[in-house]
Order: sequence, then structure tokens, then C-alpha cells
Amino acid sequence: MSYQVIVDFSPVNELITSLYHYINFKQHRHFSLSKDWHHSVKTELHPHFAAELEDDRLEVLHRINLLVWQCPGERTPKEFIKWLQDQPPGELYERLAPWINNIPGNLKELRDRMVYLLSEWDVQYFQHIDPRMIEQLKDDARQKRDLISKVSSINLIEEATNGIRIEPNDMLKTVFLIPQYHCRPATILDYFESMCTCLYPVKSAANDANELPWELTVVTHALADENRLKILRFLHSGMQNFSAIQSYIGLAKSTTNHHLSILRRAGLIRTHYFGSKFIHQYSLREEGLGQVQNLINAYIRNNDGGV
Repeated sequence: MSYQVIVDFSPVNELITSLYHYINFKQHRHFSLSKDWHHSVKTELHPHFAAELEDDRLEVLHRINLLVWQCPGERTPKEFIKWLQDQPPGELYERLAPWINNIPGNLKELRDRMVYLLSEWDVQYFQHIDPRMIEQLKDDARQKRDLISKVSSINLIEEATNGIRIEPNDMLKTVFLIPQYHCRPATILDYFESMCTCLYPVKSAANDANELPWELTVVTHALADENRLKILRFLHSGMQNFSAIQSYIGLAKSTTNHHLSILRRAGLIRTHYFGSKFIHQYSLREEGLGQVQNLINAYIRNNDGGV
């Protein structure tokens, strides 16, 4: 059993990801872009539009990614939004039906709503971001694309995501691997029948030379807790499921899950997916532990004499 990996990127992907992060910011508190970013963006938005984005019912953005790769041309935000606007509801249904069982009946209303939100977000926020960010995302996609013929699909995804293993199964046929900046250090993973979209965090995207690298921040944070260190020691004995880990450290499910999420985003453990959006097993990621010293040394030695 195997599946095909398609490395894909267009500015539209980041347009959608950035809006998704802004709208769901309360659930993304541990992401690299802090509440200062959210506040700064909000103050630049038109008050009426900012108020509209407070609507918690805006939960269809992740599915728009299933349409991005189907859009012809260069897939700039302007081109994609125009293409989406011109798609009849019946055509949208046919484009989504192979992967989504429960497609809403109000596709015209949802299409018009998404066209409006993406258009305004593009004008009021996305057009003003540093263009180097998009170039770095494009470069990373090219690098990952070059690896397709050199490494296995599973290993390519693990390298890109810093620890996620999507195991082959009878159902899964295609994984879209898409670099993203706004939701770092998280990976946005969605299963749609025979397809999976995997929006992975790009390590080198738009880091300020004067700031602590986010990769180093998440690693040191992950190691600064005795329960997380205990989990690493427990996983050294071999692959374990969630129940075994929870029993070992003796904490509530939500707390255990929180610790595991931090360790995974730091690249210190692997999460193994077997044909669903749920994690089935966890294992120690030795190469992630080996990178800790390299990250610290790289940061310390990058000091140009400043304080």
C-alpha cells in the first residue's frame, strides 16, 4: 500500500491559511504569531469587517483548499477569487464530491460568502505582508518537490512536518503537502476520504534576525517541563498509544494531549496516523533530540557582537 504525495503551493493557500488563523486565533494561542499580531492586524482592518470576522460560525475555510489546486493559471488571490466567483454551485459540488460526503446544500451562499471574505482579507491584510514570505514558501515547496523521487512518501511528510507519519492504508490515495507560515509551528492536517491536505510549517519563513528563532523557542519550551521529559523517557522504550502515555504520567486526558502536542510541534516525538484524522501511536524522534544542540549553537554563534 502506498499513496502519492503532491507538493503544491500558491499565494492563495497562504491567503486562506492567514484568514483561518485570524478567525480561529482563540484556539491557536500557542502558535508563533502571538496575540500582538492579532491585535495589530485587527486595528488595521475596517471596523465593520473586523466585527464580521468575530463570527464563530465561519468554519468552512479549510475545505476551500480542496479547490485551490483545481484553479487554472497562476492562482494569485485575484485570479482564484474571480474563478471561485464564476463557479456555478453544481460545478462546485462536482469538484468537492469525490472527497466530501456531506456537502452543504447552500453552496451558492457559501461561495458568495467566501468570495467576499477572501476579497476583503486580501485587500485589507494579505496584500500588505512582506513579499519575501511568499518567495520563501515557494522555495520550500520546490525543495520538497525535488525530494519526491529521493525519499519515501512517509519520510518526506515526516521531514516536512517535523514528526508526522501518515501511514499507508487502503483508503488514502493522495496527500497534498503545502507549506504555510501563519500557523507555525502547527501542521494543519485534514482527511477527506481518499485525500489528505497537510499544511506544514516552514522553518525559514520570514524570521527576524534579531528575534529568537521559533524553532528554538518551541524546543526549549517543550523541554522545560518535567512531565514532557517523562513522556520522552517513556517513549524511549518503544511506540505507545495515548492511553499508555496518560497512565504513565498520571494526568488528565486534556493535559496529556497538551503535553504531546507541544512535543510533536517541537519535533521531539512522532505521531502516527493510520487512515484517519486521529493519532493512533506515538514514538520518540531521536533525530529531533539530536537537533536541539544544533539549534542552540546556531543561535549563540549568530551573535554579531550585539547585546
